[in-house]
Amino acid sequence: MKKIICMASLLVSSFTYAQYPFSQNFDAISTSGNPQTGPLPTGWVGSSGFKVYGMENMVPHGYSVPNSCSVEMNSTNTQDTLITPMIGPVTANTKIGLEYRFVNKAGYPANGYQLQAGDKVTIDAYLGSTIGWQNNIASLTTSSATASYTTYTYSSSMASFIAGQNIQIRLVVTRASGDWYLDIDNFQVADNLTSGIEQHNAATPQISVYPNPSNGNFSIALKNYQASGKAEVTIYDVIGKKVKTLSAETTTNAPINVNTSDLQRGLYFVEVRAGGEVATSKIQID
Repeated sequence: MKKIICMASLLVSSFTYAQYPFSQNFDAISTSGNPQTGPLPTGWVGSSGFKVYGMENMVPHGYSVPNSCSVEMNSTNTQDTLITPMIGPVTANTKIGLEYRFVNKAGYPANGYQLQAGDKVTIDAYLGSTIGWQNNIASLTTSSATASYTTYTYSSSMASFIAGQNIQIRLVVTRASGDWYLDIDNFQVADNLTSGIEQHNAATPQISVYPNPSNGNFSIALKNYQASGKAEVTIYDVIGKKVKTLSAETTTNAPINVNTSDLQRGLYFVEVRAGGEVATSKIQID
């Protein structure tokens, strides 16, 4: 821990500065490979395992749904650190917010993980040159094993002293047991934060189909859908003919599974409609 903290402290003066207000949802990161991962955004530093996991060509575990910054904690990676860029200058009303979840590698991303004794994620904050680094200002916790995102918000009691300065956030992740992921998304530093997982819904609805190409059944991951309840899934062939429909619950935490046994080989278009929201994607069935 001391080694990590010292390293982070030395990096303070060399970090890329970000504008204020600041928002990072990781969706713009280009990912590739198998598993499909990408680098951290400009100015972010991870000491070892933090990566941006893509939303395409997903498999049962190892990916976030949709793009998010993730780290796998297991017997070979028991401590990791993520450090934001320097952000500012902030105001006296500045708040820090992020969305997070703990997910068991087994059955990822549907199975949440309940932190065990010794598992912890602590938050440190560099609150400007006047105050410096404040360690363990807060922690990210779980009350149950759920794969849903939880919103964390921090408002510094020293805000009036740091107004006009630059701040920085550091997450220190410690694993004692299990094989689990910490996923974070929608990190914000601003006077007015978008609260709750609904921030995922503030952008245009999106879907991701995987595996793609598929030689069997495929799944659909939803993002940014505000409507709750039933979603209608429609499959079209290349000439626009409707070849399959089904309904499913709208959720960003579990995929919609599609049986392709009644479909011929070829290229298809997938449409998911919920309320007035609709998104489409392509799927190749081999």
